[in-house]
Amino acid sequence: MGIRPARRQGRRNSVARAKKLSQSALQNVVPAGIEVSRDPNKPFSVRMEWNDVVETAARLYGRGYKRSQIARALCDQLYPENGVARTQEQKLSSVNKKLRRWEYNQEFRDLVYKYAVVELDMDSPRILTALSKRAQRGRVDAARLALELTGRHTKDQSDAPVNVTVNLANVARPHE
Repeated sequence: MGIRPARRQGRRNSVARAKKLSQSALQNVVPAGIEVSRDPNKPFSVRMEWNDVVETAARLYGRGYKRSQIARALCDQLYPENGVARTQEQKLSSVNKKLRRWEYNQEFRDLVYKYAVVELDMDSPRILTALSKRAQRGRVDAARLALELTGRHTKDQSDAPVNVTVNLANVARPHE
């Protein structure tokens, strides 16, 4: 075989970590109109309609949460009530597989894209502020992009004045 290379130290993954999914964040993406059971003898749980579960999962994907985080948050909704899993890990594995199958569905990906675009649109002020700071630090490409966005600079310079030279050397003159 050979000698295995030494494992790199430091960050294993250069991808930014996703935000932790809190109960309030989950509550923000749950569709309105969900009936909450008030029976004090039962644990607090809400059973959503199937379309609402799909939409909630798409919203969470659109906000940047990972599949495992979404699976934990929606495990009770996505796992069937009469399921045969014996442990919580088996339930999570089943829910992860279901989410993975949804990721291959074009309609679900379109729904995720719709919510991701909304999230990006809501981040526009912060993006423009960061662009402005980079331009102020001297980044020419950031300054050019900022000026193009505000309409102060055009990339192709099509409306700039053009020098025109008229050459009349070989043109016959009319008789006087």
